[in-house]
Amino acid sequence: MDSIVQALSCFAKERPDRIAVIADNEEITYGELWKEVQGFAEFLRKKNFPKGSRITVKAAQSIWFAVSCFGIHLSGNVHVPMEKTIGPEGVVNIAEELGASMVIADLDIPEGKIDAEVVSSKDVRDIAKENYCEGLEFDFPTPDMTCDILFTTGTTGKSKGVMESHRAVVAVTENVQYGADIPKDNIYLVPAPINHASAIRKLYVSILTGTTVVLLDGFTDIKKFFDYIERYKVTSILMPPAAVRMMLLLAEKNLAKYSGQLHHIHTGSAAFPEADKEKLCQILPETRLYFAYGSSEAGCVSMYDYSKNRGLISCVGKPNKNANIFIVDENRKPIESSKVNQGLIAISGPVVMQGYYNAPELTEGILKDGVVYTNDIGYIDEEGYVYMLGRRGDVINIGGLKIAPTEVENVVLRYPDIADCACFAVADRMGGVVPKLNVVLKKGCELDTAALRAHMAKHLEAFKIPKQIQVVEELPKTSNGKLDRKNLK
Repeated sequence: MDSIVQALSCFAKERPDRIAVIADNEEITYGELWKEVQGFAEFLRKKNFPKGSRITVKAAQSIWFAVSCFGIHLSGNVHVPMEKTIGPEGVVNIAEELGASMVIADLDIPEGKIDAEVVSSKDVRDIAKENYCEGLEFDFPTPDMTCDILFTTGTTGKSKGVMESHRAVVAVTENVQYGADIPKDNIYLVPAPINHASAIRKLYVSILTGTTVVLLDGFTDIKKFFDYIERYKVTSILMPPAAVRMMLLLAEKNLAKYSGQLHHIHTGSAAFPEADKEKLCQILPETRLYFAYGSSEAGCVSMYDYSKNRGLISCVGKPNKNANIFIVDENRKPIESSKVNQGLIAISGPVVMQGYYNAPELTEGILKDGVVYTNDIGYIDEEGYVYMLGRRGDVINIGGLKIAPTEVENVVLRYPDIADCACFAVADRMGGVVPKLNVVLKKGCELDTAALRAHMAKHLEAFKIPKQIQVVEELPKTSNGKLDRKNLK
């Protein structure tokens, strides 16, 4: 299969009555979705945009988003999803940066502010239906054509557009499909923002496998979250680590009820505390529990089923079907790595991005000869398991002694009074740095600093125990729920 939209066309013929997408209490079958996708592609074709034109879309967990996404692909253009919270100024800036031919959004953008044509997202499906007719013919996109541009903060901290070919999108989607052994009757609940790489890839894996995806707008309405699981007989869920933590704190018993129903839970995109993994294993004994490692630049490259292989701390599994993972030194030379000889994780294979849009220098900083060189510190053991210990910039160096913040955090999160925590470096009076720990307490708890230090001393070397401990109301998080280490203080 050369593209996800080609898979959509095949399943529209094979199983036209199968539900493809559910959102906003509405369902659309494969047959219906394929007709609307063709109609929207025909609408775009009539615009006579040059092939490969960028079309930006203010994302939403809605059926119209799927129609526009695959319609853009089918028309030979490039899909650029944007944050659902983005305002008019942000839309204009991204459209200008990309030289977009069209913007699809639910915003009123003043005339003259943007060169691109603006289409209301509310009109997408009506436009698709108006432009559909029997007998429409399209050439499917070829593997080398750019499929999506995904905006990410990535490895340099600067906003940049990751260009993915259709080949890479299919390869990454296959990694998820085979890594999680997606069942033929799977129903995937995706509450994470659909413009984020991990979420849009669950839409893609559902279409590639001819199964069903359920789009939900976030985790904040816990009642609705469980109502969707019950009503639509959900069998798989995408849950970022922050969402897992919230569910364990607020709705553990509710989640435990679905151990027999859930085939798997997919977690990734950020560090995942070992204590949370252990707790999920306890309450969901019949569910496969996957932690996925990857990035926007290379997709999902490994998956670790910690419900089977317990106790491998910091393990991210073995390389997936379409990815090669190896360890390099500071000069990008491959090394024989081990727990005592760590290096930086590098990735090659068809999953690798084409580059950052209009940013050759940034691209050269991470991509060379088809290899993505990450800033993730890790090693590969003798059985082929990959371990990711943290980001190079996050490691705390005290006179040559190195501390991985996640190691400290994993220990602290096992302390019963702690709801969340973050370890990071701060300057000391001697001009060096020391580790500091910010903790969020569970409701009704008070911090016994001496007891917490004693707990850490049982599991950590003395130099790894934070010199400063501070109670905070909350930790800074990015828009997709990751810990924002740059804003810790």
